[in-house]
Amino acid sequence: MIRKAVIIVITLLIILVIISLGRQIIGALQAGDRLDTTTERLVRLQQENRLLKEKLKDTQRLDFIEEQARDKLGLAKENEVIVIIPESEVKKVLSLNKGKEEIKLSNWQGWLKLFGFY
Repeated sequence: MIRKAVIIVITLLIILVIISLGRQIIGALQAGDRLDTTTERLVRLQQENRLLKEKLKDTQRLDFIEEQARDKLGLAKENEVIVIIPESEVKKVLSLNKGKEEIKLSNWQGWLKLFGFY
């Protein structure tokens, strides 16, 4: 009887140890996943930071400031003339260029044309 009780207690202890080890393994795997996710996020943020620093350098250049003043504010240098083209005229020019697009040939016709047979 005591032997059965000891076997049951030992079995329960083994089961508890296995459950505890399983939880620790699962926790370690989840921590690894969190670490991977955080590392990926860190890399993305570092790249974004680098791009923003480059953009900041570009925005501090005199050329950039002049370009923005011209494009967004409509300013000009002294003795410089600003020409404004109506949007309707721009559309007319663009529509004329559309007619000159090459006709799309099938693949085999393109090869024949390339070698002068078509």
